[in-house]
Amino acid sequence: MKNSLLRWLQWSTSCGKLRSKLLCIYFLLIVIPLGMFSLYAYLRVKSVIQEQTFSAAQNAFDDTCLSLEHLLGRLDGVIDILSTDSLIYTMASNDPRDFTYIRRLEDSDQLATTFEHLRVLSGVDRIRLYVGNDYPYSNTRTNIVQISRIEQSGWYQAAAKGRRRLWCAPADLGESSETGQPCFSSIQMVYNPRSVKEPLAILRADIDARRVQELVSGTSITENGLLLLLRGDEVLLASDPDIPLSRLDTLVEQLHGSCAGAWATIQANGTDYYVQSKGIGPSGWRIASILPYRDVFRLSHELSIEMLVIVIAVALAAYLLAYLISQSTLKRISQLTGTMQAVEKGNVTVRLEPSGNDEIAQMMDGFNQMMDRVDTLMEERVEYGRQIKNLELKALQAQINPHFLYNSLDLINCTAISRNVPEISRMVNALGRFYRLSLSKGREVIPLSDELKHAQLYVEIQNLRFENRVSVRWALDPAAAQCRIIKIVLQPLIENAIIHGIFEKPSKCGRLAVAVRREPDGIRITIEDDGVGMDEATLLSNFSPAAPGQITATPGGYGVRNIQDRLRLAYGEPFGLSCVSRPGKGTTVTVYIPAIEPEEQPQEG
Repeated sequence: MKNSLLRWLQWSTSCGKLRSKLLCIYFLLIVIPLGMFSLYAYLRVKSVIQEQTFSAAQNAFDDTCLSLEHLLGRLDGVIDILSTDSLIYTMASNDPRDFTYIRRLEDSDQLATTFEHLRVLSGVDRIRLYVGNDYPYSNTRTNIVQISRIEQSGWYQAAAKGRRRLWCAPADLGESSETGQPCFSSIQMVYNPRSVKEPLAILRADIDARRVQELVSGTSITENGLLLLLRGDEVLLASDPDIPLSRLDTLVEQLHGSCAGAWATIQANGTDYYVQSKGIGPSGWRIASILPYRDVFRLSHELSIEMLVIVIAVALAAYLLAYLISQSTLKRISQLTGTMQAVEKGNVTVRLEPSGNDEIAQMMDGFNQMMDRVDTLMEERVEYGRQIKNLELKALQAQINPHFLYNSLDLINCTAISRNVPEISRMVNALGRFYRLSLSKGREVIPLSDELKHAQLYVEIQNLRFENRVSVRWALDPAAAQCRIIKIVLQPLIENAIIHGIFEKPSKCGRLAVAVRREPDGIRITIEDDGVGMDEATLLSNFSPAAPGQITATPGGYGVRNIQDRLRLAYGEPFGLSCVSRPGKGTTVTVYIPAIEPEEQPQEG
């Protein structure tokens, strides 16, 4: 699988179309990072939302527990206070016949006042005392009741059987006919101090069930979250009174395994829930918070859908923008490709119209310049061909002329010897050797020693013509003698030094020094004369290289610029000619060439 993926990537990068590559780059550089960022943002936001949801749920749950514990604790506090009141024991245990009417009336009023003060101060809704005698005027007081009226109720029988404080829910009391409102109550049996097993009266403090319902119902932080007030497996109160009891029973069964004080996960009726429960004070009841899993992650789920929609929208917009940009770019590249194909088929007159100012426009402009240069080179090639034909014709003539010239020189030499004219014989002999070295059997590259000999013969001929007016000093480094050089380099330079340097002097006489020295990086040949020298303009006109595409031609033979061109073409940079000249003092020309050793040592005959 990995190798197949690598092969596909190699094919797509080398053989795929440019459009596919651009879209692939778009996918890699935009869609993938955007998708990874969105995934990271979703996971991070999901975690934050979950933490915040649980934190808010925990705070709400703790506040509800604290408020409910405080509310039920008021009942407990009222019972604790009243259970130690001596007046209650007096009224519950004394025989009414032992007290006067006024005394009993005062005691009843005092107890009623105590109840009212406690009710107002504690915030409970009702306080009652149930007695078994006629000591108080219970028939005229709503908060002092005869036990005979409640002896048949279930909660009284439960309170009479146990010695602990009894906590009752509205379903336990069944007092709709007595008070008209359901309530939560704390009930305490009052026993005779002289006989702790003898019940005297019952104290009861009530909280209206609506207050507890409002407290429980107002703390849910999710849409379908539940808060349950439990007594064992019995649901005393639910934050949603309309929820089916069957659903609550299933949830309550699963709550047994949950840890108090921590969120746990349960499943009921095919739905996952987060649950937590906590005990409420001395009542032994529990309050449980139930959060559906989908409610906890509903916001993150909605956010993920929104982010997905945004990512898709951004990706599509970016794709459209990338497509339009690639279309504009590829259109010009296609024009460039089509034009190049037309050139391959032979149409060199086509040109492009660059648009824009980017690299593609520069490529199109460069292509036009290249084609203009190609046209120029083709014209130069035609001109070169014409000149080469002329040179070939001259070369053909040169192949015929030397034989005729050699025969003529031999005849002149024989005639000079027979007539006893040694000067003519010497002249003819030097001239013949000079031309033989010039031709070099058709070779273009000769030993440096032969090139120097060719120059020496030229000077000898000139001295024969002009009565030894040129004094020459020759210096050849033996290490450079057999190194190769293109022919006819030194003779034109020496010719210029003699004719345009020394013979331009009034005396028409002068000295010439030619030195050949091998150096570590090449061979340096200097030709120094004491002629008239050159000014700057003349120096530039003779020693500057020819313009590209032109052949330097000097009337009457090889020119200095021609030699410069030949050296540059043969050896490249930095080899060639250099010149230093001072008007009236002389000229020094330096020839710098590489040290090229012969492939085989020449055999001397």
